[in-house]
Amino acid sequence: MDKDRAALDLDRIKGPVKEEFDSLGVYFKSFLQTDIPIIDRVFEHLIEGGGKRFRPLLVLLVSACSAARNPEHTFRLAVAVEFLHTATLLHDDVVDQSDLRRGNRVAYRIWGAEPSVLAGDYLYSRAFNLLVEIRDPAVLETISGATTRMARGEMLQLLRSYSPATTREEYLEVIRGKTSSLISATCEAAARLAGFDGAGIKSLREYGHNLGMSFQIVDDVLDYAGEKGVFGKATGKDFLEGKVTLPLILLMERLGAPEKSRILEIFKADSPSEEDFQAILEMMEGNDALEGTMEVAGSYRDAAIEALRAIPPGPCRESLESLADYVLERNQ
Repeated sequence: MDKDRAALDLDRIKGPVKEEFDSLGVYFKSFLQTDIPIIDRVFEHLIEGGGKRFRPLLVLLVSACSAARNPEHTFRLAVAVEFLHTATLLHDDVVDQSDLRRGNRVAYRIWGAEPSVLAGDYLYSRAFNLLVEIRDPAVLETISGATTRMARGEMLQLLRSYSPATTREEYLEVIRGKTSSLISATCEAAARLAGFDGAGIKSLREYGHNLGMSFQIVDDVLDYAGEKGVFGKATGKDFLEGKVTLPLILLMERLGAPEKSRILEIFKADSPSEEDFQAILEMMEGNDALEGTMEVAGSYRDAAIEALRAIPPGPCRESLESLADYVLERNQ
């Protein structure tokens, strides 16, 4: 999918909630005002940096599938999940010593590690303030449980860095925690606030889980095959940081002993080079590892769409289905 088509498709997906989605920036700013100038500058940088606001869009679309939604609670949930996600990005950029995020310099490179980490902490706590204001214990429990699983997933990934012996099951465990858990919880919490019954909540939770899995797997393919300057970060960044993701795992499953030994030697050095990246990319292309990884992502996309069968048909369900297609076909 080219960049212009992706933008058009995403605009179409937002259609049923366009007015609410366009007002999110106002809510972000109103909930982020502080009396500490440097925190305000970090937040302004983040808001201006844009991003797809994927999780808030999910909240709005799920809520719009029901006539029983509470707009103020819906917006608080939408802002809270975006704050939580952004807090993790601020922390990740410090841990990974990143340079770019969404094509822009990261806060860590502008203001330093301490303000970035503390701003992330503030966003995290502010998110839970908003969740408490909703006054729904089940929603609070759902999101708080997801944040615990996110932290666990990130730690598992760190422990498995520079380990090409990582299995497919271990990789899936990592991304269930670090990515899928919050997306699934976002859909579940929005469904609860919108008054869905037990079957509807379960369906939307499963939709979010499968959508999140597909999202992260595609993300990991783009680290090898994404367009520089489009994806918003340097291609090969995760590889050069020693992160073992599904494209490499599938490659290892398809290689003979001599080629496996070569990859093991690269990772034993603890600092793969750009030349190493290009060599492994060529092996992936020769063994259809990227195509195989996209097939796995596609199976999660299909499961996400299937989970929506329990949701009444209409424009909002169509947008949720189209969002699953968009996640699979995006190039950024």
